[in-house]
Amino acid sequence: MSEERFSELYADVLSDCPSDVEFSDSDSDDSDIRPSKRQRRILSDSEADSDEEWNDIDIVPSLEDYSRNSRVPNFECDPPSIVDVIDSFFDEEFFNLVVSQTNLYHTQMKDLHKNSAKTLQWKEVTTNDMKKFLGLLVLMGQTKKTCWRDYWSTDPLVEIPIFPKTMSRMRFEQIFTFFHLSDNVENVLSTDRLYKIRPLLDYVISKSQSMYVPKQQLSLDEAMIPWRGRLKFKTYNPAKITKYGILVRMVCESESGYICNFEVYSGVGKKLEETILSILQPYFGFNHHVYQDNYYNNVSTASILLENKIRVCGTIRENRGLPKLLIEKSKNLQRRQMTFLRKGPILLLTWKDK
Repeated sequence: MSEERFSELYADVLSDCPSDVEFSDSDSDDSDIRPSKRQRRILSDSEADSDEEWNDIDIVPSLEDYSRNSRVPNFECDPPSIVDVIDSFFDEEFFNLVVSQTNLYHTQMKDLHKNSAKTLQWKEVTTNDMKKFLGLLVLMGQTKKTCWRDYWSTDPLVEIPIFPKTMSRMRFEQIFTFFHLSDNVENVLSTDRLYKIRPLLDYVISKSQSMYVPKQQLSLDEAMIPWRGRLKFKTYNPAKITKYGILVRMVCESESGYICNFEVYSGVGKKLEETILSILQPYFGFNHHVYQDNYYNNVSTASILLENKIRVCGTIRENRGLPKLLIEKSKNLQRRQMTFLRKGPILLLTWKDK
């Protein structure tokens, strides 16, 4: 493999995506990922609940008890070592997946590389090989080099002995060239833009949920994985520090920050409310409390979540189902005054700070 080709793959493993159409997920937008004006749909006042359903009679809510016991895995050592935790998350099932798909991809592609030294000297990848390979990739992220060959350099000024001791450069290139997570042939007609990593995503989500039962308080938010390469569902948000990247919506335990569930935005498919409901679905029925900002909050979604024993707390935008009466009352507030309206278990409160 040429230096130029290796650098291209290393810099952009998804470079076979057809285009780099950009989307936006700005908090200043009321859409999901900024569609065109023709497609944009904003909840209007006429779609909000009628004012007759709301009143200013306050009641003390009766909060349900949390119906789960938070737990962590049982480890032989307490506290567990880093190796214990990694082995629990990335077990034999994970390595069987990666090893089998990598070997399968080599079988499918070997005729195209039949004169390549990497194919002529190919040996089936083993679990031990894959552990070494992934470990070296992690080290590459920790130790930056201007040229990938420098990781195997014998120059005492730049050498890192652990790399040649762990795996030869040729073997690393072999695995890197054919590394795969899903069957290209089986998914040739797939409309899932994430099909190449879908088995890995499903595995990590399943493992995250089985390894740890969270406490009652959860947080729904988003994160941006920095990315400026070619990618069809790359998002752009000028208001964020990380402006370009891959948008990931997450449900985390509020206290620890542990990621309980997540969904990678791929640019098609769901509306925002559908995404919220699907990402919280594993926690229906347990009386969780979810905290979120005004991008995710709206009255209709809160009603559905209440029906599924999830309470919601967060700021909300005027056009997300607020009754006209509350909007009018809030205009006359003086400093440090507040007003509210209630509809059953849903409470909307507005106050004037300054």
